[in-house]
Amino acid sequence: MAVSSKPAILGGEPVTKIRIPFTKIILTDDEVHVVNNILKTKIFVCGRYTELLEREFARYVGTKHAIAVSSGTAGLFLSFLAFNITFNSKVVTTPLTFIASASTIIHAGAVPIFVDVLPDGNIDPNNVREVDDFDAICLVHLYGLPVDFDALSEIAKEKNIPIIEDASHAHGAEYKGRKVGSLGDIAVFSLYPSKIIAAGGWGGIITTNDDEIAEKIRLLRAHGELRVLIGAEGAYEYIRLGYNMRLSEVEAAIAYFQLRKLDAFVEARRKIARYLTELLSEIPGIRTPREPPNKKHAFYIYAIQIDPKVIGWSRDRFVEALNAEGISARKGYHIPLHKTQFFRNINDSNINYFARIIRYPDYSSMRLPMAEYLASTTVWLPLYPTMSYTEAELIAKAIRKLVDWGRRRADS
Repeated sequence: MAVSSKPAILGGEPVTKIRIPFTKIILTDDEVHVVNNILKTKIFVCGRYTELLEREFARYVGTKHAIAVSSGTAGLFLSFLAFNITFNSKVVTTPLTFIASASTIIHAGAVPIFVDVLPDGNIDPNNVREVDDFDAICLVHLYGLPVDFDALSEIAKEKNIPIIEDASHAHGAEYKGRKVGSLGDIAVFSLYPSKIIAAGGWGGIITTNDDEIAEKIRLLRAHGELRVLIGAEGAYEYIRLGYNMRLSEVEAAIAYFQLRKLDAFVEARRKIARYLTELLSEIPGIRTPREPPNKKHAFYIYAIQIDPKVIGWSRDRFVEALNAEGISARKGYHIPLHKTQFFRNINDSNINYFARIIRYPDYSSMRLPMAEYLASTTVWLPLYPTMSYTEAELIAKAIRKLVDWGRRRADS
């Protein structure tokens, strides 16, 4: 085998000495100028940019309401409370996601019920149907690919329960021509810096068509103060238990200008994703993401599945080897939530104070084979709107180099 083909992790030369980052935050003069203006005006909360962001986000998604909050996590928590998903409630959700999708259920006093996923990583409606008793569905549009919403909606209608969309990965994604965020009873978007659009720090947006729910959330995010509903006359009069989960004006302004670029960001991501798929599609042991005809994938993350037996590398070693080649790949959600230490020990009140009053399922005995398989074979590749074709080619070159080495080594 030629020395030049030896993986960098084994002492060979890397494919690129200029590291390709996992993601890039794309900011322009718009965001810089507006932050400078806010610093001059010193209006840091509840200003015109919060109003603009909420109005334009609702218009973009196609809902009556968009409510800016301090984070996507806060948005999920407030959404459960707004629908009275609290003590004695059970929420069906996916184990293949960031912990906030499930921990917010616990913070609300409810119990997560994990079900297995489809090969694309999204929650499997057939497995949801097998659950006897639950009060809500919290779905996640994983990596920016919309779930099979019609099947889940049918279940929710039969049971007369709400659907909460965790749309943190899916800004600009569409299902049958409808924007993600307008499908369920309520939806939550994250504005964390790594997301498709960012707020410069923390941030989130809640969308809904329900007037009563929107009013509850506006109260919940601002201490339950009557001022939210009637203005200055309601100052210091509190009508329900609330929290301080508002978005700052600086973050709202950055998110507003990011929103104006959202379609361009998504189309750029989709263009690079198509090219990566073209480059990787014929490499043995590599499964690229798919986009069904009725779904528009936002490609927040470009995730591939590997077959370790075919490529000759374990997933973890493969990710290490890609990084040695100058490609900032990641293992992704490599521990499904039901396998994490927290959920295996959730009934220990020393790590979960709700365990003093709530008895949770034995998550440690749970077997969700597809989620577990995907968690052990998924690799996240770099993807961002300004990625060049040359960078995509280097990613593919590194993958082919490693797969060729692994297959030859297995045959020798």
